[in-house]
Amino acid sequence: MFSLFIDGQPAGYSQMDVIMGIGMIVLFGAIMYFMIYLPQKKRDKKLKEQMDKLCIGDKVVTIGGLVGVVARIEEETVTIYTSAANTPVSYTKAAIQTVIPRNGESDEKKDKEKK
Repeated sequence: MFSLFIDGQPAGYSQMDVIMGIGMIVLFGAIMYFMIYLPQKKRDKKLKEQMDKLCIGDKVVTIGGLVGVVARIEEETVTIYTSAANTPVSYTKAAIQTVIPRNGESDEKKDKEKK
């Protein structure tokens, strides 16, 4: 165990093996960055834009799956009406998962029509 490094190199491994190991770690890190971090960053940016454009009357879906219509918007909370009984429920803005604009047309539909 103490003889793991001899003359600056791991015992039993050539310099090429060490370079290949480091290269695989770097490659794996790059793949993880492009497959996980960038798409999540894009989703977060889109949701932030939706929250900035949020207005009364928009339909929202919470992270718990509750669907309702926005009734009141405050600094950090949003009150929505749910069901036919118009039950008011307050949530933090972070609990909103999806925003559907009043006209019922999502940004994805608009993008498809432009193409």
